Amino acid sequence: MALTTKDSSSASFNRKEKTEEMVKYHQKVFDALGITSPLYIPKCAYRPYGKDDLYMGFFKSELSKGEDIYTEYVSITLDSEDPTRTLYKWSYNSFYDEEYETTDPNANGHVRYLIPVSELTAIKTETKTEIKSTETEGLFPDFDDLMDSDLDAPLSSLTVRDLAAILLQKPVSNKKWLNDLIK
Repeated sequence: MALTTKDSSSASFNRKEKTEEMVKYHQKVFDALGITSPLYIPKCAYRPYGKDDLYMGFFKSELSKGEDIYTEYVSITLDSEDPTRTLYKWSYNSFYDEEYETTDPNANGHVRYLIPVSELTAIKTETKTEIKSTETEGLFPDFDDLMDSDLDAPLSSLTVRDLAAILLQKPVSNKKWLNDLIK
């Protein structure tokens, strides 16, 4: 017999089946990242009473597995609440028991650890074939491919125009390599 949960409209759903469907939706991302058995736990993002930021509540049994957790914003009935279906990752923190606040125990005595949504990393899909995690994306391009080392100048040769080009993200420098870098 399948375990079902009822929402406020009395319609039932199978939590395990719905979660499996959600994992299938993200399977190409997991495959591209080389993750064969992701710990995927969809959660509601909410603002606890007295807090200004959004949080997700995870149980100790979920956090104590010692793995990164993949999630997305869902309703209580596991319907995605994000039209882009963004996949997020919480990087495992072995000090979760000490560092995160907890909720009051529920009727079964279980508490949830409040994980700030701001600590989640969005997994970005750049194209259908190229998938990157924002935490592994390079912040800088390969400078060796962009600059001619014979023409490169020391930082002391940076002009006000060069600084303006960098700060304004406009290719207005007299240095071709800098303009190419900004483009």
